[in-house]
Amino acid sequence: MRLLLPVLFLIIAGSIFFWYINPVYSAVQSLVAQESQYDQALSKARELQDVRDQLLARYNTFSQTDLDRLGKLVPDSIDNVRLTLDLDSMASKYGMRVRNVSIDTNNNTPAGAGVQNGQQIGPSSQAYESVAISFSVSGSYTIFRQYLTDLEKSLRLGDVIGISFTPNDTGIYDFNVLLKTYWLKP
Repeated sequence: MRLLLPVLFLIIAGSIFFWYINPVYSAVQSLVAQESQYDQALSKARELQDVRDQLLARYNTFSQTDLDRLGKLVPDSIDNVRLTLDLDSMASKYGMRVRNVSIDTNNNTPAGAGVQNGQQIGPSSQAYESVAISFSVSGSYTIFRQYLTDLEKSLRLGDVIGISFTPNDTGIYDFNVLLKTYWLKP
């Protein structure tokens, strides 16, 4: 009897340990591990908030005029109507009108890397997209050169990738322009 009682207590203690204490202890350990992960995520979130606040403070130092100019230089979306109006307003300074505007939305891949036979191979890793816009203007060669200079000095990024012309007897030419413009991917 003297030996039975301690053995019984050891069996009860062992069974309590294996069926209750050990599972609860394991659950507590996993919760402690989760807590440390959450603490790390919280500290990363605080760091990101600090970086965001610094960048926001830096962003607020720019004037609204500079921000508008930057938005015009590399917009975050293509606005065909505004682009056409900008091209037409530049042309109207020289007495020309933009006509026959055509937008080629299938030309979204930049020339060069990753393109084979006009088809892109694999996903694009570039942060921008492009579109080709063709239009016509009529005027003298001198006036058209001044218009091209204005296109060159425009804030909107664009590459003139093609020009063709048709002469008239009056010295006025019909110029067909192919312009490639860019915008940031969302």
